[in-house]
Amino acid sequence: MVNIFIKAKEFCKNYKKRIIRTLILCIIIIVVFTGTITGVIYSKAKNNIKYTQDKLQQIALEKVPGEVIKVEKELNFEEAVYEYEFKIKDKENMLQTVKLDSQSGGIICINNEKSKDENRENHRNEIENHRKN
Repeated sequence: MVNIFIKAKEFCKNYKKRIIRTLILCIIIIVVFTGTITGVIYSKAKNNIKYTQDKLQQIALEKVPGEVIKVEKELNFEEAVYEYEFKIKDKENMLQTVKLDSQSGGIICINNEKSKDENRENHRNEIENHRKN
């Protein structure tokens, strides 16, 4: 067993420069490949935009009337589309989040503090029911 480690150590000493060059080449290939794929996805997502941020904001405000506090834009890599998340302070002074798809203009989800609390409570109830069974 010790003999294997000694041979491996000698191999690394003898081929140190070649090993380093190979590792650097692999890293460069990975970086170029990743950059290319990311660029293609961003380009496709940019071409998929059919609804502007302003139009999506109008749709969000139609669903949840109030004041837009914050807008976040993120890329959905799987679908290659941008998704906009609008944080809206509604008339009851509750913060609600509306997430929309820039390609279809459809609402992906609506979250508010009430629904989060309800979800937590439902989750706790499910855990309790599972423990009882």
